[in-house]
Amino acid sequence: MSELKKFLVKLKGYLKKRTPDQRILNRLHTQEIKGMIFKVGRSKSSPFFLAYHPDSYFAFRAHPEFDELYPRFTAHNEVNNGGDSTRLWAFILNCKQVLAEGIQGDFAELGVWRGNTASILAKFATSANRKVLLYDTFEGFKENDLTGIDAQKEMDFNNTSIDLVGKVIGENNANCIYVKGFFPDTITDDHRTRQYAVVSLDCDLYAPTKAGLAFFYERMPKGGIFFLHDYSSLHWNGSKLAIDEFCKESGEHIILMPDKSGSAFFRKTL
Repeated sequence: MSELKKFLVKLKGYLKKRTPDQRILNRLHTQEIKGMIFKVGRSKSSPFFLAYHPDSYFAFRAHPEFDELYPRFTAHNEVNNGGDSTRLWAFILNCKQVLAEGIQGDFAELGVWRGNTASILAKFATSANRKVLLYDTFEGFKENDLTGIDAQKEMDFNNTSIDLVGKVIGENNANCIYVKGFFPDTITDDHRTRQYAVVSLDCDLYAPTKAGLAFFYERMPKGGIFFLHDYSSLHWNGSKLAIDEFCKESGEHIILMPDKSGSAFFRKTL
């Protein structure tokens, strides 16, 4: 038996001995242990740690969407997302907050890859009868994408397709609009007439990040939210530079998240 499995067996036994009041504060379901620890622990290149869910979920059973969305968030992407519940919770809580405040507009994602975070956007957009516009080449990077600050990056993310993304998103796929090609060349007049309440930018490179911020910010009402992946991961300096330049020009300020890949976000204040 591996050291990780021995630890989990001991942990499960310990929790059974706790009083009900103690267990509600330290609750760790078998499903959570398998889903958030064991999957990450299998990866020799990734550290793992124990982390609590929000009290609102554990103690009060709020936000049941997590149970549905976790399998979609990790589908075909277990090593990267299996232990990153922090990022999933950030999407769930903030999407619900934006909707609760009545911020108007559709949802959008630029940089979809396999649809893991698109599935979260689709869930909440569908609940509010809104659309999700998904912008991507769905073919990965091309050689002419990797220029300037991004010139030394390797071509990647070609192991996807619209069909695969649709299967990951599942029943909420009907509310998704797929926009295949190079952004911003794929922007249409219809896209320009829309408002956007929630936007996820996960395109890694300088040029599409810069173009995405410029396009969606202009069409986002006050209080809308940008999710910005990889800002402080140190992997994608081009994307970080584009965000820094945009914030300096717009006067917005980002908030850093302690998730695996250094995400950030901001809500439009101006």
